Amino acid sequence: METVPELMVMQEMPKPRKTFLLQRGNYDTPGEQVFPNTPESILPFPKNLPKNRYGLALWLTNPKNPLTARVAVNRLWQNLLGVGLVKTSDDFGNQGEMPSHPELLDWLAVTFRESGWNIKKMNKMIVLSATYRQDSQTAKNTREKDPENRLLARGPAYRMSAEMIRDNALMASGLLNRKIGGKSVKPYQPDGLWEINSMTYVPDSGAAIYRRSLYVIVKRSVPNPTLATFDAPSRSYCMVRRQSTNTPLQALVTLNDPTFIEASRVLGAQMCQIADSRQGISQVYRKLTGRRIAKAELELLNTMQQAQVKKFRQQPAKQKGWLTIGQYRAVKSMDQALLAANTVVANTILNSDASLTKR
Repeated sequence: METVPELMVMQEMPKPRKTFLLQRGNYDTPGEQVFPNTPESILPFPKNLPKNRYGLALWLTNPKNPLTARVAVNRLWQNLLGVGLVKTSDDFGNQGEMPSHPELLDWLAVTFRESGWNIKKMNKMIVLSATYRQDSQTAKNTREKDPENRLLARGPAYRMSAEMIRDNALMASGLLNRKIGGKSVKPYQPDGLWEINSMTYVPDSGAAIYRRSLYVIVKRSVPNPTLATFDAPSRSYCMVRRQSTNTPLQALVTLNDPTFIEASRVLGAQMCQIADSRQGISQVYRKLTGRRIAKAELELLNTMQQAQVKKFRQQPAKQKGWLTIGQYRAVKSMDQALLAANTVVANTILNSDASLTKR
């Protein structure tokens, strides 16, 4: 039986355990007994529903419940536009902020509920809206009046989350493993991190290395260093709004993490297959940033590529790090100096603000 995978399943007890208020929080001093119920100010619990998890699910999705759909669509809006219609997406109570556009929030909530709680349809509707598709650039005085874009006068602009940054690099390079479901994966990470708990960490190999960040194994006492550096939480508690920082450590990750070096090498190999270096740079730039490259940026990167090719031809030993980190290997018949130079260019684009910030 030790080889059989186990899955924890919750089940209602035949006879519910009694629950009490704890005096001053002490477990050994129980006070008044309490019973399952919901806040009447939101929606009284229907008498025909069982007071268990199934009944709670029906109460949450009851058409008369004013809160569930609003909270859900507000989080979807926050994911796509950076700030929710209710900024305090983690607090819809009387300590939270009032919605900036209450009628829009109500309409989205009703539409979401009537669609059968179809998340994909709601996301599609938001990204196809005129509000989302606006240019994120705006006049200086407008930005000063509304720095958080609460008036929705421009498109979203915010730093991508940890998982987005890693997945974007894998997706742009073509390395991303699109498999859905399955067990957690162990990507690259520095040796010795798990020894603090007397455990060993053996990275996966093959296609598992390139699965989405959603599947990266999380150990609460030793979180994945790549994701943690970009403010990913430990998952030990629910976090509705993440903090967003920009630190030197984040630049060190995107410059040195094997996943990002590998993705840059694959993109560099794709550039090598295009005779016109400028065209190759333009294609990689658009894959990583989602926009067309400006003329000044193209000339700067093209000059950089030529300088890197010259350096690697004169000092072949400097190619090693760029060409050997990670498990992916380019075709040996490819010009190694050119490949290394293109890898540097791709990594430079990957580290630019245009790649790390959603606009």
